[in-house]
Amino acid sequence: MSGLSAAEQTQINLSVGAVVVSNNLSYLAMGIVLCAAWTYFSKFPTDRWWFKALVILCVSMCICDTIATGIWTYDWAVANYANPASLAFIHWAIPVDGFLMAMCSLTVQLFYAWRLWIMSMRKNWILPVVVGCLSILSWCIGCWTLYILATHKLISDLALLPPVVYIWLGGSVGADILITSSMIYYLDLRFRVKPHKTQQDHRLPGRFRKLIVLTMECNILSLLVQSIGVGLFNRSSVGLYFVSMDMTLAKVYTFSLLVSLNSRHSDNGPGTSYVSRREGGLVELTVLHTSSFPSTGDS
Repeated sequence: MSGLSAAEQTQINLSVGAVVVSNNLSYLAMGIVLCAAWTYFSKFPTDRWWFKALVILCVSMCICDTIATGIWTYDWAVANYANPASLAFIHWAIPVDGFLMAMCSLTVQLFYAWRLWIMSMRKNWILPVVVGCLSILSWCIGCWTLYILATHKLISDLALLPPVVYIWLGGSVGADILITSSMIYYLDLRFRVKPHKTQQDHRLPGRFRKLIVLTMECNILSLLVQSIGVGLFNRSSVGLYFVSMDMTLAKVYTFSLLVSLNSRHSDNGPGTSYVSRREGGLVELTVLHTSSFPSTGDS
């Protein structure tokens, strides 16, 4: 490394260094997701098949994303160590990471759109449709952006993307804002204004745990990570450090999904987070800060 010029050293710090740091954060987030997934399958072994399929799909995408970014990090930081020429090319893991991130975001956002419809007692269909449309539009633009990445070879070609990338991420951020604000209303504000008589019959968790669960369930962390990624993108002063958000975003979305599923009451563990009953074939759900969809026994 001593034979490199100051400019080359700075380039390596802002590229290889950024990728290594981001990859470490990705591994950390992957470990958290795996722990949450283990908790889910332990608590809800007889959960609805499509809940299980959703979890398996998202966790699988996170695993594939972690493997791809790990290979990218190895190629840049080990196989091509101190070789600035290799940094001029787009690694194949970059579009793969983007595609898996977009797919995971779309999947979880559509889940939240369905959940908002359920939480509104199946009366407010406009909000879920708007969230779904923003998510699908963002995913389509993202796929087109990733196609451009996959058909170009040079890192310098990333300069072609900013307008389209901002539209892609902007649509996804817009969907997250709607999800977050709506979830805050349904999970918290509505119960302060209109307290349910069933609410007093249940034990509420500690304030710190409630804050964590509410933050994840309201998609606030996903919104925050994605907003930071948008702010860091295309800033020369931070180099590739914006990929730290990209490498972890799929895990953040998946963890948010798992927190929502794990916060329900389980016959295999303590705690109660909802009341559900069927009348005339419809599921009526009482939300208690942490859950709003049917139990594992409903079908």
